[in-house]
Amino acid sequence: MSDTPPPAPAAAPAPTPLPALILVLGACGFASTFTMRIIDPLIPTLAGEFGRSVPQIVMMVTGFSLAYALGQPFLGPVADAVGKIRTILTCLLALALFSTVAALSQSYEIMAVVRGVTGIASGGIIPIAMAAIGDRAPMQERQVALGRFLVLMIIGQMSGSACSGLIATHLGWRAAFLSAAGVAALAAVLVAIVLKPRRNVTRQALSVAGALANYRIVFANPRTKLLYGLVVIEGILLFGIPAYVAAILFARSGVGPGEAGLAIAGMGFGCLVYGLLTRILVERLGPTRMTRTGGVVCAIGLALFAFDWPWWSAIPLFALQGFGFFLLHGTFQAQATELAPAARGSAMALFACCFFLGQATGPLAMGAAMHALGAPAAILLFAAAIVLFGYLTPRILPVPSSRT
Repeated sequence: MSDTPPPAPAAAPAPTPLPALILVLGACGFASTFTMRIIDPLIPTLAGEFGRSVPQIVMMVTGFSLAYALGQPFLGPVADAVGKIRTILTCLLALALFSTVAALSQSYEIMAVVRGVTGIASGGIIPIAMAAIGDRAPMQERQVALGRFLVLMIIGQMSGSACSGLIATHLGWRAAFLSAAGVAALAAVLVAIVLKPRRNVTRQALSVAGALANYRIVFANPRTKLLYGLVVIEGILLFGIPAYVAAILFARSGVGPGEAGLAIAGMGFGCLVYGLLTRILVERLGPTRMTRTGGVVCAIGLALFAFDWPWWSAIPLFALQGFGFFLLHGTFQAQATELAPAARGSAMALFACCFFLGQATGPLAMGAAMHALGAPAAILLFAAAIVLFGYLTPRILPVPSSRT
């Protein structure tokens, strides 16, 4: 009988250090928002390329957001079953593939379908990355970790608008979509090299019954329907305008996609400022005053855009809108995390679904208002609605007394 001891089991791979986790997942969020906002400055260009009207091209924006929204209730359970890192990696590869196909599209119909499926892939990155950070970051470090992830995500949003316009101006719109494919592919490489799926983790079996049970838990909270309804309205009011910025600036000043991209990127800059001041704002204002102040600030930026200023003035005006948007949205997002602690992933997936349903509807509502009233009056109408929304929201859904 041999006295040789049995071989020791292979050691599990060391967990990814938290700073590396945030950096790589932040690159994933960057790739998602880069692709999401890439089309906004290109709408007049694509209208000319495919011989379509601006409202028809705007339908691609609606299609992307709608697909993003409808994919949320399904992608969450898939990530729980097969692993969040594997799901993110698969979605990044799909994002790179579909962006390449978009760059090669020869017809409006193909481009519209491709943008729709790209929205599904994009929707499998940011919400799941936030959940992955929640899994791996200790509670005392989680808020800071998510804040840093948010900053990288916002930089992606800014870059998507600014870079796509500038690239399209100098190299053509197809090069802009190829750049999005390259960004997604690079993020996928980083995920494959740096992040490893967690070992010895009990995963939920992919089950329709289990997913429905979680959603029933979410809707058992009487605040759920009110919050989700409000976030749909928020998406409609605040994201009706970006798809029309390029066309408006071209009509006013004759500027192209490069300038339009810089203007839209201003919204991301305002979000970034909010991210840096979040703790001070929460401590000084509290959620109710943040919501109402956000409505006023956002409405001021939008209302001033209704008038014919030099094109570059749109950059600070959209920065105001971005800052005001996050004052509003931050309170909604914080409340969403507490709707159902036992089914938090499902609650956040439905929250994202409702928010992007609003974003999908916003361009349609703004387009209808512009057709009926003209662009300046429609913009002022939306600005007034945002002020009213910000004021009434704390009355409709009072925020718990905690200021955190």
